[in-house]
Amino acid sequence: MGDNDQQGEESVSFHSLGSAIDGTVEVSVAPDAMSATATFYPPKGDGLPIDPSYVYELLRRIGVVSGLLEEEITETTMNCNLERKILRDIVVARGTEPEAEIPEHASLEPKFTKHGPQIDDRVQRVDFRELATLFVVHKDEIIATVLPKHEGKNGLDVRGKETPFSRENPESCIAGRNVERREDKLVAAVDGRLAIESGCADVDEVLLVKGEVDFHTGHIMFPGDVVIEGVVHDGFKVVSGGSIVCKSTVDAFEISAKKDLICAQGIIGRRKGEVRVGGELKAKYVQNCHVAVRGNVHLSSALVGSKLYTLGSIEMGDKGVIMGGEVFATHGIRCGRLGNEAFQPTRIHAGIDFTVQHRLDEANEKMRLLAARIRQVDHAAQARPGAEMEKAKSEFAKKAIDLRSIITDLLGKLDADDNAVVEARSEVFPGVVIEICRVSIVVEGKMHACKFRLDKVAGRIIVERK
Repeated sequence: MGDNDQQGEESVSFHSLGSAIDGTVEVSVAPDAMSATATFYPPKGDGLPIDPSYVYELLRRIGVVSGLLEEEITETTMNCNLERKILRDIVVARGTEPEAEIPEHASLEPKFTKHGPQIDDRVQRVDFRELATLFVVHKDEIIATVLPKHEGKNGLDVRGKETPFSRENPESCIAGRNVERREDKLVAAVDGRLAIESGCADVDEVLLVKGEVDFHTGHIMFPGDVVIEGVVHDGFKVVSGGSIVCKSTVDAFEISAKKDLICAQGIIGRRKGEVRVGGELKAKYVQNCHVAVRGNVHLSSALVGSKLYTLGSIEMGDKGVIMGGEVFATHGIRCGRLGNEAFQPTRIHAGIDFTVQHRLDEANEKMRLLAARIRQVDHAAQARPGAEMEKAKSEFAKKAIDLRSIITDLLGKLDADDNAVVEARSEVFPGVVIEICRVSIVVEGKMHACKFRLDKVAGRIIVERK
């Protein structure tokens, strides 16, 4: 047996029975004493084979008493003796690493640990407006999983010396507003925005955007109320499952509120702006937009060059102007001025249900296309009479009857308020067309301070001047 220490490793060799031709084992212990490796030299000629007991004795003499790999030692010894070849760097003992103590903690779902918009490397073109930076969660959605405490364990090197375990403090969070712990999960109690600050997870039912809606925020798609302190820039969507309150100008690209839309300034459609409101609309002005509102519309300044539909009424101040475009208001309009001195075409429809009007327009378009198809079939039948053509004519005739029935039914539902009034407190200019329940009047000369009503008996619009 001999001892050798090279570069921090302890190395010993053991020659069985001391003969130069006997099998030999050389063992090295790693500097951290977490492993021991051996090189097995086979016997030469009639030399004695390596005995596993000699390996254990050698390990004992150099202090390797823990983590012995008995199966590896036995198998390697046999292979070396039988195959008569050197087997190098065989691990014959391995220490046990310490296991850190980890306290109970709530680990966030991976998608909530990302910061900023995530871009898929496989995508060749990226629309940065689509990359929202907000975490929106839905009721009962899992936010984090609570992992139990993991007890620490000391390590043990091959010499039997213990290595104390460490203590880790992983990132964790606790349940805050609208977050509940259910068994080993933290879940959202409501729909809303997930905010994690100082280790506390909150779900806010109201989304407050302190700046502008632009490339920093991306499109806003939120299940609750949205409050925006800055400008909504052109090209960005704002969709809310509640109300939208904007304290500045809205460049309408696609705005949708399930409840009310309140804008302290104006709404401008720089391209084909679409605005949909399930409740009431309140704004200073609306310009160049396509707007559909289920409730009432309150505009203090102007409605310019827009197509506005409401199932309620339009209320404007004494200086409120409707100029250009087309307006549908089921329960009437009260404004300051209608039209302008340039005689810009302005069409006003009152008393009808615009949702029925849309369905009626669609049905009429289908009837127009069907009539054209029927004419084609009639011409074909004249050129090539036969049973097949007669069958096609019969089928198209049945479709036409069904469509006429639908159109008749819709016409009966179209007039929703024959008491609707269109009132202008100051001027009404030529170029304005006013229709109440499908009865219309064309303004040919300038008028002042008047109301337009439907005379149901006479079937005409009457003008009441103040």
